[in-house]
Amino acid sequence: MADYFERLNYALGDEDTALEYTILPEQSRHVLGVAGCGGRLLPLLARHPARMTCADISAPQLAFTRLRLALLEQTDRQSFMDFMGYWPETSVARRKSIFRLLDLPPLDRRWLADLFHSRHWQAPIYQGAFEQTLQRLAKINGLFTGKAGRAIFQFRDLGEQSAYYQSRFPLKRWKAVIALLGNAAVLNSLLYKGAFPRNNLGISSREVYLDIFHTLFTTQVVRESFFLQMLFFGELRYPQGFPLECNPQVFQLARKAQQQCRLTVVQGDIFDCASRCRDVDFVSFSDVPSFLPAEVGMDVLQRLRPALGEDALTVIRGHLHVVRPDSTGFCDVTAKFQEAIAREKTQLWRVQVYRQTSSVQVSR
Repeated sequence: MADYFERLNYALGDEDTALEYTILPEQSRHVLGVAGCGGRLLPLLARHPARMTCADISAPQLAFTRLRLALLEQTDRQSFMDFMGYWPETSVARRKSIFRLLDLPPLDRRWLADLFHSRHWQAPIYQGAFEQTLQRLAKINGLFTGKAGRAIFQFRDLGEQSAYYQSRFPLKRWKAVIALLGNAAVLNSLLYKGAFPRNNLGISSREVYLDIFHTLFTTQVVRESFFLQMLFFGELRYPQGFPLECNPQVFQLARKAQQQCRLTVVQGDIFDCASRCRDVDFVSFSDVPSFLPAEVGMDVLQRLRPALGEDALTVIRGHLHVVRPDSTGFCDVTAKFQEAIAREKTQLWRVQVYRQTSSVQVSR
């Protein structure tokens, strides 16, 4: 497990932050979230919280988070898009020049410079272990499904896409790819280095992935999913599928809000971080509970309660391992956000949303 948190696992990420963005109320007092690569929390700034605390136990992930926040604060959207690699025509010289002008903590600058140098200053959004795993899977996918598989991205209309999927998409060959993707041992080896949470859904991983991708192919225009673009091309080719941080309005709102928000980035356990917080209105927990020992995972909401304000919302994601926490003092309001969950562009997650109904805050 330790090895997993000592490298850059995510640079683009595997979550569609539009979900948390939809759930988070405007002008919350305090947002607490797992930093990840920063891509989840940057758009949440656009909701103008008075305070935001980003926590992570991984130093590489925090360095990448601070990089994103520095780009947001110190550059414009064009420079952000160029540097991160959303525009493939960006030159190495251009990327280096942007990096040179950023005001970053010395340790971050040294670590990031070494990383980028070792990767020949290629697009940062593809430098995480997850993104590189998807690039390897995209090559395998291409061998199996070829042009017929990639052709599904030509459609802008869901009806036409669904018709192609049902009649011309290489479904049998795609299912062979799913057999690989659905192999927990493969994912454990490629990405999680032995830390892959055990499947507790009661059905095989293969069945889970078959359902996920059938849902994506039949309910969403696939070119609008950054996850599917990565899985078929190993890169982002269609701007319609760029993550929410790329949206011009969201970027500008986040940039403006950053100037007024009390923003803190903390290395450490999110529970330790929460113990020093108060009046938290919103918690973006990602899938952290899935990685915790069973008894700790069950207790996540109770451990957060002292930090939470009245009616605070907590969003928990789970992939193949879903934790059902003790929700005493909370109301499960997931159904209220079902439409937003259905629009999530990866569909990798079982999402739970809880609202606190009774506060146990103490004065500090």
